[in-house]
Amino acid sequence: MSGNERGELTGFHVVDPDLYELHRHEIVRLSNSYQENVNEFLPVGERTRPLTDAEIAERLGLDIRDVTEIRVVAEHDEYPIEEYERAARFKDAAVDSYRAGGVKNLYKGLPPPTRR
Repeated sequence: MSGNERGELTGFHVVDPDLYELHRHEIVRLSNSYQENVNEFLPVGERTRPLTDAEIAERLGLDIRDVTEIRVVAEHDEYPIEEYERAARFKDAAVDSYRAGGVKNLYKGLPPPTRR
């Protein structure tokens, strides 16, 4: 497949759907997609860190561009749109809080109120 067919010359990178389905769960598991410390209850010697896209690509024998694309698309597949909307409302409320009171409003220990 040429670079143009893969979308590289147009700014897009296309991953074969079969490749996506084959590796999506493993890539999400190896990355820090869930942003939770699954190791916190393990003994210190058994804890591991999430892998970078380059490290995942090397481990799975894939192109790093494929790993990045699979990870990004899989993250969007994993979370419902309501999660993104909730995050956007939280960020908007934080900006409003900062605008209203400056930095002191950001460090009170409580999250800003969420706009509806």
